[in-house]
Amino acid sequence: MSQTIQAFLGIILQAFPFLITGVLLSSLIGMFVSRRFIERYFPKNIAGGIVFALIGGFCLPVCDCVSIPVFRSLVKKGIPLTSAIVFMCASPVINPVVILSTYYAFGGNMRIVAARVSLGIVCAVLTGLSFLIKRPHNPLKNEKGETFHAASSPAESCTHSTCSCCAHNTESDTKTHHAGAFDTFVHFLEHSRREFFEVGSYLIIGAALSAAFQTLGGKLPLIAGNTGKALSLFIMMSFAFLLSLCSSSDAVIGRTFMPRFSIGSVMGFLVFGPMMDIKNMLMLSSGFTKSFTFRLVISSFTICYLVMLGAMFSGLEALL
Repeated sequence: MSQTIQAFLGIILQAFPFLITGVLLSSLIGMFVSRRFIERYFPKNIAGGIVFALIGGFCLPVCDCVSIPVFRSLVKKGIPLTSAIVFMCASPVINPVVILSTYYAFGGNMRIVAARVSLGIVCAVLTGLSFLIKRPHNPLKNEKGETFHAASSPAESCTHSTCSCCAHNTESDTKTHHAGAFDTFVHFLEHSRREFFEVGSYLIIGAALSAAFQTLGGKLPLIAGNTGKALSLFIMMSFAFLLSLCSSSDAVIGRTFMPRFSIGSVMGFLVFGPMMDIKNMLMLSSGFTKSFTFRLVISSFTICYLVMLGAMFSGLEALL
């Protein structure tokens, strides 16, 4: 029990700062990026949207905990679902913080760093493209009191009649009719607070499950490295999903599996883990429908598994 509590607190303390960052970024997008702006400047073709998403994923040094709130905000604002999924899956794998942590964890082996980034991009792009087949009609849950809509300005986004934040209740409508900088700031904080508690509750549940598995998993016998490639890769990707490690530090943990598993299997751990795990799945379920969340989990796992297995049989391990 003591070990489980320590693991739980470790996950929470590590994830909460990143979650707060993601919530703040999500609120900024919701308030200051209008649908009109997106329709005007976002690339119209699929290839351009994917490139834009990859550039954004690299430039924003975000953990996987950050990418979920930002992903939801992008979808709400009308970003094409394919591009938003590519951003969510790629950003925790290809950003500079993860690249540096991987570099130091594996003793400066640039081949491993390059393999992780390149395979992460391939898996993220294919996962996004898979949603062009039978596109979901509306992956978002119907949320009562939703604050942000297709507004052309912060002031416009603050006038919806169903907004339930403190700056727009019936007692203060006369005072906030002409929304100024202070009202906009209060509105921003209120939306951030609501989203933090909404997503944070799912993060806590995911962290508890992950902590329990980490404690019990350390007592389970691991299968030796001579296991078949297909099975060993499946085991490592399952570990990545269950352990729910932060993408900024998972390379250190992945390195410890090297004596028992091949480098190809460990690479599957490093590529899939940041894209999807227990806590990410639960945070997704807070804002998206069950069918969409289930499809995204299955699609990302299947695509990563097939890509990594193909790379392993193509001689990836010999290059690393």
